[in-house]
Amino acid sequence: MEMSKIENSLTHLEARLRAMIEGEKGSAGIPRKLHNQLVRALVQAMQAGVKREPGDAALDGTSAIAPDQYTLILPPAQAQILLTQPIELDRLAKKLESSAAQAKLHFAAPPMLRVVPDPAAQELNILVEYGHVELGDFLTTKLDGVPVQSVSMDGTLPQAFLIVNGLSTYPLSQPLINIGCDPANHLVLDDLSVSSRHAQLRFITDHFVLFDLDSKGGTFVNGVAISSRVLNPGDVIRLAGVPLVYGQETSPQLGYTQKLPVEPPAPEVL
Repeated sequence: MEMSKIENSLTHLEARLRAMIEGEKGSAGIPRKLHNQLVRALVQAMQAGVKREPGDAALDGTSAIAPDQYTLILPPAQAQILLTQPIELDRLAKKLESSAAQAKLHFAAPPMLRVVPDPAAQELNILVEYGHVELGDFLTTKLDGVPVQSVSMDGTLPQAFLIVNGLSTYPLSQPLINIGCDPANHLVLDDLSVSSRHAQLRFITDHFVLFDLDSKGGTFVNGVAISSRVLNPGDVIRLAGVPLVYGQETSPQLGYTQKLPVEPPAPEVL
């Protein structure tokens, strides 16, 4: 019996030593420190985005609903770690569900996580949204859990634009722009191959980010199908069969001298 206890103790000790030797790696192959940071930040973002809706979950007749869509905006090196470890995103989503259950929160849909690499990002930012538009707007939450608006640090938008079909220029004058064939969109593309709600542009941490909204024809940037992508001047976008080019006016010393027309046309239907 004593020998069995000794063997068990040695087994536990061996396991701990192995973990120390192998370093701080999570079971999915990402650094444990990064995993823990992501969990904390996601929980903070979830709590910051909770909304109260009519329901039976609380004594006041309201129900606490947590946002179900989370976009992780990371420096490229960290983003690449997650993009090559899709199992880790599933683990993080399950952690989020577990934390929500403990806090007596519920989701309108299963939580979905996306990863967006941003060369300008110095730290993790999380964009939280609701899958059902009627539940509310989006906000961005930084690693420390402090909500901030999804605009640039000085509150201004860059002079960015889309060239549509090589003919018309559409200025990006809002932090959120919906694109599709439905007349309710900000930028309406009158093309049968374009979905009613095809894509969305969001201004996040000084960059416009393009998101595909589960379109039928797909969203492509520089010939590559994407679900989300940080845009850079000169990027060629294709929404199903409609080509667009993203442009942005910058200072001459940065080496980019292309400018918008003084009063670029802003057609609602193209």
